[in-house]
Amino acid sequence: MALPELTWRPPQPPVVDHVTPSLLATWKQCQLRAGFQLDPVTSGLHKMGLRAAVGIVAHAVLERRFVSQNEFEDAWAEESSRTYKHLEREWAPASPPTPRNWPRWALTKHQVARRVVHDRAGNAIVTAPARRAAPGQLVRSPATEQADRTPGLPWRERWLEDHVIGLGGRPDLVERSGGALTVVDFKTGQGDMTDDRRDQLLIYAALVHSSLGELPARAEIRCADGGAHGFGIRSEEIDDVLRRTASARALLNEAAAGRRALEATPGPETCPSCPFRLACGPFLQSYQPDWVCGHVVAGRVRGTGLLGVQRYLDLDVVAPHWRPRQLRLIGLAESAPEHGRLWSVSDFEGISATGFARWNTLTWSWPE
Repeated sequence: MALPELTWRPPQPPVVDHVTPSLLATWKQCQLRAGFQLDPVTSGLHKMGLRAAVGIVAHAVLERRFVSQNEFEDAWAEESSRTYKHLEREWAPASPPTPRNWPRWALTKHQVARRVVHDRAGNAIVTAPARRAAPGQLVRSPATEQADRTPGLPWRERWLEDHVIGLGGRPDLVERSGGALTVVDFKTGQGDMTDDRRDQLLIYAALVHSSLGELPARAEIRCADGGAHGFGIRSEEIDDVLRRTASARALLNEAAAGRRALEATPGPETCPSCPFRLACGPFLQSYQPDWVCGHVVAGRVRGTGLLGVQRYLDLDVVAPHWRPRQLRLIGLAESAPEHGRLWSVSDFEGISATGFARWNTLTWSWPE
């Protein structure tokens, strides 16, 4: 259904020097989403979520070594506080939930503690790296020093980039395990070996190959609960992922030069997790009421005001076509644009003519 009032702005990505695993995964899902992610005008709509926050805390703590439960508790509290402050800055003026209210925060804390804390007998369940390495910094582990035959290993969170093949990425760990050069990615949630995660590890393997001159023999996902999944790396798989990343990079750069348009793939499988829905014309044209995703509405600002201490916004709804024609949105954390502006809002509560903003409600002012 055409929406003549929406003059939407297609993303305008800059020239791409390298493709990362996350960019390739986004590109496979929707070319337009990859463009939004790269475009500096819309990239700010992609903010840290609560599940990502839990993962960041867990990864940071996994990079340490502890000999007591108290040391672990102090580190977990420190990293949780640091990540929460990042959330506050990114979502200001909204106030995100505190760490104890993040999904899987307590469970992930328990699982990570089992991996990194030595028991009283002095035996480690799993020994975590001693500290995080800054880009270009080499950190050696005494446990692997003797077995390590390649200078500088293990690498932990070291940024790797190859300008020739156009790849970049930061593997969590590159080490020799049982004599085999291994690339590792830590996961705090489900550790299934999906196609995207396999591509991620293969890109890391290609980067390690270009850096060391040796192709890793094995790739692994290691989970916070102690589980692990892995596979042996074959050169033909590396060739395949290199072809696909090169194709994505070339097409993105054609879009950056204005020689082609990025394709949109709107649908109930691709759109629900996309933070750019409220700026996407193809989404609003295709959006159906049975799609399981946060609500999105675009409309013209008809008025604003206060209900007690709660700021509200009245919209004359333009899209989607199946919503009531007016929406009063209550509880906005930010000021609304002037009367008559075309504005969109996503991730609020309510399907009637009244909605309620949440802490993670996003807004977007449409170009006119």
